[in-house]
Amino acid sequence: MKPTPCLPGTSSVSRSLRVLAVLALGTLAPACRREAPTFEPLKLADGATVPAATLARGYDVYTHYCASCHGEKGDGQGPAGSGMRPPPRNFHQGLFKFGGVAAGELPTDDALKRTLRRGLHGTPMFGWDVPPADVDAVVQYLKTFSPRWTQEPPGAALALSEDPWKGREAEAVARGRTVYHVAGKGNAGCSSCHVAYLPRAELAALTESVTGRKVNLANADPYTALPRDSDYSLTVDAKGEATRFAKVLPPDFLFHRLRTVWPQGTRVEGQPYTAQAQREDLYRVMAAGVGGAAMPSWKGAIPEENLWALAYYVQTLVAMHDTDAARDLQQQLRDSKVQP
Repeated sequence: MKPTPCLPGTSSVSRSLRVLAVLALGTLAPACRREAPTFEPLKLADGATVPAATLARGYDVYTHYCASCHGEKGDGQGPAGSGMRPPPRNFHQGLFKFGGVAAGELPTDDALKRTLRRGLHGTPMFGWDVPPADVDAVVQYLKTFSPRWTQEPPGAALALSEDPWKGREAEAVARGRTVYHVAGKGNAGCSSCHVAYLPRAELAALTESVTGRKVNLANADPYTALPRDSDYSLTVDAKGEATRFAKVLPPDFLFHRLRTVWPQGTRVEGQPYTAQAQREDLYRVMAAGVGGAAMPSWKGAIPEENLWALAYYVQTLVAMHDTDAARDLQQQLRDSKVQP
């Protein structure tokens, strides 16, 4: 069943109550009744031209499915999006978290369509079951909100390389543990932003063995992540320009849902979500980074075998999500001491 026009349809009770409250205020009525604009063909920086008819269709699709959260003007200020965290995307900024390209570059059409089909796990942005032609039309219409699309082409799509660890999973996890916790020497040092998952003594010993540096963690708290600045707007001015920005908390893989990664065994785009599919999705976001956030692109910054190993290691943490084992590990880490 397709959602009711102008509503962010969902089976969630909390979301339904939010929508009902908005309806009670009557704030969605103008979006539903607004007269459709006329369009001229849109010439993009990559040389393509979007026909006016496609933009008109995209406008209808956007109004039907997207405007209640993202706003009529595409500024992320829709009535149903108030108070959402993360906030609905402000398309005026031309910033996208999961673009299939190096973080900060404009996304590929395929990446945008993937997000529309799948949604973002753990957020009110769920997947839309709409015809492919409508998905394409709304992707093209989104490009009318930001001048970036007419000034620069999308980034080059980051290819999924061959997994070098097939059949050596345990070895991959061991390597990935180092890649995650140690910075430099071909490692990513993810625990400098995300939390660490090794006891203090083991973390200090691993760092010294890889880098030769002694670290004193006696008074450190490597198990609490701190909010980071982002480029995502919370409020905007009359022109849709950001006036206040959101803070972003790096996810704790034991307890937070990952936006582009689902639990194994669920169905994604109508297909069973396998361990391999989950690992490939982890690789994609690590390789590309997260646009507008502190998460950089790691593809090319560390060896491919280390990037894949990192995906294997993080996958073991995701498998523990919100379980008793995860809570026990968290307590063990917080209680850990540095050996004299």
